[in-house]
Amino acid sequence: MAQIARSVVEGLRRGEEAAYLTAVEQLLGPVYRFLLRLCGEAGAAEDLTQETFVAVWQGVGSFRGRSRFTTWVFGIAYHQYLRHRDHRTVETVPWEGEEAAARPDPEAMLLQAEARRRLQAAIAALPDPAREAFCLVQVAGLSYREASQALGIPLGTVKSRMNAAYTLLRERLGEEEVHGDALPTPE
Repeated sequence: MAQIARSVVEGLRRGEEAAYLTAVEQLLGPVYRFLLRLCGEAGAAEDLTQETFVAVWQGVGSFRGRSRFTTWVFGIAYHQYLRHRDHRTVETVPWEGEEAAARPDPEAMLLQAEARRRLQAAIAALPDPAREAFCLVQVAGLSYREASQALGIPLGTVKSRMNAAYTLLRERLGEEEVHGDALPTPE
């Protein structure tokens, strides 16, 4: 996860466009992927990402430094998603970087594609609270503590939601697919 330098945050507070462009450059991809995984629609994720960065620009004065700046930005993205959530439809979206460096044989490729499809469908079927926590930790790469700050909920609640997500994924996919190479276990 990209870390935003303190000097960039201070530049944002002073209204420096260069600082804003640096923050957007570093966080655009992670925020977009997080929102895409939550809402399942590329167009909606693009709109929500844009709305997130407009809100960051307009609200940077309210950033108090009680969390990392990136955590604060993901909190804004999450709240943008919540506003959108009532009108969404979930579609499966491929995970970025899933392709193997070497091309396997066609049968192996077919098996991998089926495993990815099953994983994506299982994640999309998670209840919203569990999927939101899961996406912040697994897709955005936030720690449990950072996810709790971004979601505005206690750390124990994030842990509980992650446990629920893993339990539901295990039930649907089996232990090997949940804790194998397809899905890394967070720290």
